[in-house]
Amino acid sequence: MHIGTKRERRERLVSHGYFAPELPPCFTSIDLARHSKAILASIDQMPLTKQGNPAHYRYISEPTWFYFPRFGKDDRRHGIPNPIAHLVLSRVLADHYVALRKVARASRLSRSPLVFDWSGPRALARDNVSIRDDFRVELAARREIYVAADVRAFFHSIYTHAIAWAVHEKEFAKQNRGLNHFGNVIDLLCRNAQAGQTIGLPVGPDTSRLIAEVVASAIDVPLQKRLKLRRRDASRYIDDYTLSSAKGLSGEELLAQLRASVSAFELELNSEKSAIVPTSARQMSGWQAAVRARIPRPAQRGGDVETTALMQFFYELGRLCSDHVDTNIEKFGLLNARQSLVAATDWVPIQANLISAYRRNPSLVSLLVELCLLRQVAHADVVKPDLGEFLENRIDVLARSSRTGELVWLLFLAIRLRIILSARRLASLFGIENALVALLVVCLEARGLVQGKIDRSTWDRSLNGSGLRGPMWLYAYEAVTQGFLPGVADDFIADDQYFSLLRDKKVRFLDIDLGFTSLAETLRGLRQTNARLERLRDAIEDGSEGDFDDIFDADDDEDDDVFGFDDGGY
Repeated sequence: MHIGTKRERRERLVSHGYFAPELPPCFTSIDLARHSKAILASIDQMPLTKQGNPAHYRYISEPTWFYFPRFGKDDRRHGIPNPIAHLVLSRVLADHYVALRKVARASRLSRSPLVFDWSGPRALARDNVSIRDDFRVELAARREIYVAADVRAFFHSIYTHAIAWAVHEKEFAKQNRGLNHFGNVIDLLCRNAQAGQTIGLPVGPDTSRLIAEVVASAIDVPLQKRLKLRRRDASRYIDDYTLSSAKGLSGEELLAQLRASVSAFELELNSEKSAIVPTSARQMSGWQAAVRARIPRPAQRGGDVETTALMQFFYELGRLCSDHVDTNIEKFGLLNARQSLVAATDWVPIQANLISAYRRNPSLVSLLVELCLLRQVAHADVVKPDLGEFLENRIDVLARSSRTGELVWLLFLAIRLRIILSARRLASLFGIENALVALLVVCLEARGLVQGKIDRSTWDRSLNGSGLRGPMWLYAYEAVTQGFLPGVADDFIADDQYFSLLRDKKVRFLDIDLGFTSLAETLRGLRQTNARLERLRDAIEDGSEGDFDDIFDADDDEDDDVFGFDDGGY
């Protein structure tokens, strides 16, 4: 498909590039995208600043943050920018996408190119990290050593001024700081979206992915020139580098050059993950096929799968996990076994095993929720009393350590399955100043699913104009406009010159009933996404200089494996 018009790109970045994919599907920005043209037109009509700049150049806000679990690592902080901030940034990126893509295409190393996906779950397509591993396996057959390294806290460490350096080149950008250069406008809007901070981009939005790829590509260009790198010598997947040298350079020399390249953009390498790897080391390849081979399949399409066979699968999957403790094999296996798990002849032991798997591997929380909801749709036999007891105990544990990403998923599960929870057992949530958690708790209460009275005093402090620009903006806007707070007027929203535009268009960001309503539809979407990503991978590995966007012209529904569209499960 073509790269779209400016409007099409902007609407795609808003509709499918706003909320992080780590969030439940109930969080939606479709309304915001649908009305983005009218909302932006009203914003553009606001009086200019004294400097003659658009009024929104002075719109300062903060994101809503949440922490989502990662396998074997600390939880990663994700951000949801203020919707006004996301709208205006998406427009600038969409308007100048051709120029930004040109900067990104100067990299010969990238295995994460900028490609709009017009029918998938995200605005920008991204293959999973196995493309990096495949390159390392192939490289090991040709070279004695390679260097593996990544940038420390890449998204969280990007210096916003470096965006203009990447777009316009560093010396030019330093001498030309005016807002007539779009790289400086992107810098400004990124800072404004984080209360003026110059460090970091929020993880989650595809706007951040787009900007990060431009910055990383600008790092690549001088590196590939100095080291005379070809595509067969090195690769970069987002910020994850694999370097070798056809000229016989040592690993220390390669690392030194990479360190110098990233430091020129005020970044640094992660010393804990930088290594010189001898190619005699055993490569991690083939385990995906080993996992898939163990998944029991129904005898006929749409048929049941014997629970005893699935229990054997859990056992064998556990043995593979023990053999590869540094790889999230359990997630990959369960993602691929979705259809079989939902088709189990006896759900009770499956539910118990999934909860147990989540307890030892919190990165499985979204899959646990998905499978429970799909099973309930298909067979209506999810064991709600057991789930209710699990949720009340687990929510209390998670709240005490502010593990907000997991809390959001479990609260979503309780609402969708209409599981009644005790306000007393939810009490540890009431002091957590998190808009996502607060919104789902009051939604739970509004649906009559809370026994007892919740304490909103911490959250209700944001029900004013300042709250609409702070990290509780989603609660302040959505809880009021959806009527979750009886007796609370929306005057402060109507009086806000920006959020009143959303209110007038009845923009909403929460639709509890979205997602996981049909197993067949879920699997079909995953298969189509996998097919598109496979075509993208083939194009990347071929080193094509053509238009990657052309590969998304058709969908394919033939692939049996549906591992999803997240980080690849490992």
